[in-house]
Amino acid sequence: MTAPRGERPDGAFSPRAMAAVVVAVTLIAGILVGIGLDRAFFRPHRAPFGAFGTMRDYVRPNADSARAHMLAGLARQLRLTPDQEARIDTIMMRRMAMLDSIRKVTGPQIRALIGATRAQIDSVLTPEQRDEFRSLRQLRRGRRFRPDSAGGRP
Repeated sequence: MTAPRGERPDGAFSPRAMAAVVVAVTLIAGILVGIGLDRAFFRPHRAPFGAFGTMRDYVRPNADSARAHMLAGLARQLRLTPDQEARIDTIMMRRMAMLDSIRKVTGPQIRALIGATRAQIDSVLTPEQRDEFRSLRQLRRGRRFRPDSAGGRP
């Protein structure tokens, strides 16, 4: 009787089978080490609800904290001087103010358009489909941790 392929008659694996196992284990270990290094050194560290943070700050940071976080990343990656940091912060503050004014004008228009679209879709659906459509919106809302973009209830 012959031994199964890759196994020698004395029960030991052949050198070829052992090499395949070593390569597979090394590959898996390399992937795990790479993921660990990526998370440890290349991703920003943000505790979900840090010492002074709230869930609202974590889920949707305000404009000032987002700007500060972005500026800190630029300063670290580009090794900015304090003068450059101050000048870039001023530029970002002006642009964010402009963006906020655009959002104030377009936000209500977008919410109205989304609401009208949902109303039209609702008019086409059967009552059962309408309930399913609303539950799908609830699921989407739960995944994103933010209020519905139309501002209303399902």
